[in-house]
Parts: sequence; structure tokens; C-alpha cells
Amino acid sequence: MTIGRAVRQAAIDFYFNSTRFVPANVVWGLGALVVLFVAVAWPPAIVLAVLLAIPVAGMHRMAALLARGEAASLSDFVDGMRRFGVAAAGVATGAAILAFVLTTNMVVGFGSGEPLGWFLGATALYGDIALLMFLVAAWPILVDPQHESARLRRRLQLTGLVVIGRPGRLFLLTTLVVVLLALSIVVLAGIVLVSVAYVSLLATRWVLPAVDELEARYEAARAR
Repeated sequence: MTIGRAVRQAAIDFYFNSTRFVPANVVWGLGALVVLFVAVAWPPAIVLAVLLAIPVAGMHRMAALLARGEAASLSDFVDGMRRFGVAAAGVATGAAILAFVLTTNMVVGFGSGEPLGWFLGATALYGDIALLMFLVAAWPILVDPQHESARLRRRLQLTGLVVIGRPGRLFLLTTLVVVLLALSIVVLAGIVLVSVAYVSLLATRWVLPAVDELEARYEAARAR
């Protein structure tokens, strides 16, 4: 699955399933607005943003079902939030803590004015990029019907396998996801109605074939 093909297939998926993905995206958007308004009144409430991973898991569940050739409905969105919401929020919490540490190190490092600080800052920057790549790959694998019986640790290991096995193409996919989300923020309706749902389809269409291929190669190598 090339990225270009994933872009086209995600657009087709969204077109034929918009009555499912638009309401799901609206649920996410309303949650984001609630978190934003509460955080404006009380800044520590920004930590509630990790709960937005729950509807993200629901959207990726529908996307994963479509990618596996199954039908998807709004009930699958609700079921995805119920079954995978806790794990998704846990992954988001860990990622948020790690991102905070890395970003702090990056700012301090680049602001130190010393070569060692610049090195630490660059290392932290690469860490942030790798974390974004990991998250883009993690959501589809977390809710994948073919891996849902595996323990969370195993699914995260498979995510790491994708990051290591396809770093260049995953970086391009992550860049595209970030650009699409950033552009949709400029037009608020975009992120409320479309963008999160579309990037869930896009990531899933690319990630699941990649993890299938890499997992098969890994198991074949172990069997030798």
C-alpha cells in the first residue's frame, strides 16, 4: 500500500461512509471544544485532552473494520470507544508525558547556547518526531480486528515494528497527517466535521497492510 493509494482509498471510504464518520468526528470536535473552554477557565484542565483519544479509538475502529473488508456502523464507533477507550487514553497519557519531557528538553537544549545543549535539543526533537510516528501507527493497530485479542504490550510492539521497519514512508505519512490537521484547524469546521475521521482512514489504510507484511516477515525469520 503506497501513501498515494492510501490517500485515494481513504477518500473513497469517507465518501461512502460519511454518514458514519461525520457524526463520529463531530463527537470528537465537541469534546475538543469542551476541553478547550474548560482549560481556558482553568488551565490545569488541559490534561483532560487525553480523553479525546477515546473517540479517536472509535473512529479508528470503524476504519479498521473497513480496511479488513467488513462493514462499519456508528455502533462500531460506540463499541470501539467502550472496548478500547481505556487503552487509548492510557497510550495518550503516556505519550503526552513523554512529549512534555522531550519538548522541555528541546527548548532548554536549543536555548542553552552550548554545543552539548544543541545536541540534547536535537535528540529531543527527533524523539518528538518518532513519538508522532509511533502514535500514527499505534491507533490502527490498537483497534485492529485481527490483533484485538493480543495483549496491549504486543500491539505496541507491533507498532514499534512498523516504526522501525518502515521509517521513511511512515515519516511521510505522519507529515501528511500533521499538515492535514493543521490546515483544518485554520478552518474550524474542517476539524469538527472531517479531518480527524479522514486521517484515521488514511492512517489505517496504510498501517494495517504494513504491519501484516512486517509481522509475516518477522514470524518467518523466527521460524528459520
